Amino acid sequence: AGSDGARLAEAFDELAASQAAADLLVDASDYAELFAAMLAGRQVRPPPQSGAQVRIFGTVEARLTDSDRVVLGGLVEGTWPPESRSDAWLSRPMRQQLGLDQPERRVGLSAHDFAQMLGAREVILSHSAKVAGAPTVPSRFVQRLAAVTGERRWQTAVDRGGAYLAWARELDRPQRSPQPAPQPAPKPPRAARPKALSVTAVEDWLRDPYTIYAKYILRLAPLDPVDMSPGAAERGTIIHNAVGDFTQRYADALPDNPAAVLIELGKPHFAPLEDFPETSAFWWPRFVRIAHWFAAWEVVRRPSIKTIAAEISGEIDIPLKEGVFKLTGRADRIERHADGRYVILDYKTGSARTEKQVRTGLAPQLTLEAAILRSGGFKDIAGGSSVAQVGYVLLKGGALPGEPKLIAFEKGTTDSQADHALQKLTELARRFDDDSEPYRSLVNPMWATRYGDYDHLARVKEWSASGGEIDDIWGGE
Repeated sequence: AGSDGARLAEAFDELAASQAAADLLVDASDYAELFAAMLAGRQVRPPPQSGAQVRIFGTVEARLTDSDRVVLGGLVEGTWPPESRSDAWLSRPMRQQLGLDQPERRVGLSAHDFAQMLGAREVILSHSAKVAGAPTVPSRFVQRLAAVTGERRWQTAVDRGGAYLAWARELDRPQRSPQPAPQPAPKPPRAARPKALSVTAVEDWLRDPYTIYAKYILRLAPLDPVDMSPGAAERGTIIHNAVGDFTQRYADALPDNPAAVLIELGKPHFAPLEDFPETSAFWWPRFVRIAHWFAAWEVVRRPSIKTIAAEISGEIDIPLKEGVFKLTGRADRIERHADGRYVILDYKTGSARTEKQVRTGLAPQLTLEAAILRSGGFKDIAGGSSVAQVGYVLLKGGALPGEPKLIAFEKGTTDSQADHALQKLTELARRFDDDSEPYRSLVNPMWATRYGDYDHLARVKEWSASGGEIDDIWGGE
């Protein structure tokens, strides 16, 4: 229907009347591509509208019209005239012998169009100062016209054009001063707010409540790119699972050759990487180095440990005005030493958190796990137990395959820090158990140059610039 159908009908009529087409035999598999190529050069223009005061034409159509006012746009070198491209295969004499046009002919045609358009009653010559951010050179036709007109008369014409430029700028001028975009502050109803979070999610809650809103209330999950190669997150999961299996299986006593056993336990976890041989070839030697270091570290550390609980889940209830908020956690490793006190360790393939980040609440995972332990949230661990230390076991597989990083708090003890973290989390949970409390974005960002999965939804770049010193989120020691 319409102009599209008319042009398509013309194409079919030409095809039906073509003897060359009738004699052409085409495989069915090639027909679609050939048909698309046949239609590719045809242009469909909208029908002229009666009463239209502005029409946009190409140079050929404009040459055939008579208008009161003509605007010549894009008067820059490369467009008026178009660039003359030399042929890599045919020289100028060869093109002349073959009867082909010389490259300069397009320049002559462009000059002819320019001269034809200058015969209108009123002509506006226009060119942009920049194209795609790069400065432009005015068309040679404009430069020659300026030269033969004379400086005074040309400047008079330029001044008249200034009125049009002023009108154009006024169209883009805002009616009022631009206002910065407000920070998003969604306030979902209390019934929709999460009633349980893990200790790792609490980090997002403290630093970026909007992440909790998008992830647990709107239930939006980021999608990985199609056919994406495994990254740092997958590497951490594989190594973490292998070491976790080893710790669980041999919690009571180490095997005769712990390094070899850990390597064997790691093979099933690395099996999915067979589809990515380059990644496997890079990660597997690192895991082997981690296995040897971890085995040696276990041999030295085990004599001082009475019992080990690996990959153990725990939870506690925090009372609210109505109902409870459940804090859950899964500890990588909880050691009970001879003095009856506990040590909580977290396996990490990335960077460890600093003492200040843990103490101020930017990284509360370990202190909250200690709070769960002290509250009796872990199975077979009595409430009120003391936590001697918390820390990380770095597993990177590089020049230094692994390294324990225990947190030595500058203020208070591990027990006092755990109790303080639980107290502040209780206050936080009760504060958000209110319809009027908003889930703001980037309240306390840890890094100024790292962005979260939901920052684009919160339009962070439009309203904020992260950075500054680490604040004490918990408030107090």
